[in-house]
Amino acid sequence: MKNLITKVFLVMLLFTATSFKNKMSTGYVTLEVSYMTVMGGQATVYNTDTNTYYYINAVDTYGSEEVPYGNYELVSAGTNSCNPPLIHSVTTSTGSTSFTIDSSNPSFTVFASCY
Repeated sequence: MKNLITKVFLVMLLFTATSFKNKMSTGYVTLEVSYMTVMGGQATVYNTDTNTYYYINAVDTYGSEEVPYGNYELVSAGTNSCNPPLIHSVTTSTGSTSFTIDSSNPSFTVFASCY
């Protein structure tokens, strides 16, 4: 019986360690939208390590996408509607369009506005 309990404990420990490792190798890219007329927006980021695009969709004022660790470029971002005379603006949490998602930098935020 003691041997069975030890085996079950080891299997559970292995499962927990594997799950924790998978969670620690991802981060988030967030899109925050400010708008004057139509809600929502989209952003696209490109993982330069894996040549993969990730699309973030904000239905109203917020959208987020879980992404793997790596180096990224912000390809595009905007609100759903921003016609003249309104002004379109995109900024980021770091002030740059290039960013890294890793254990030191687990998130990156894109701010799109139309005012």
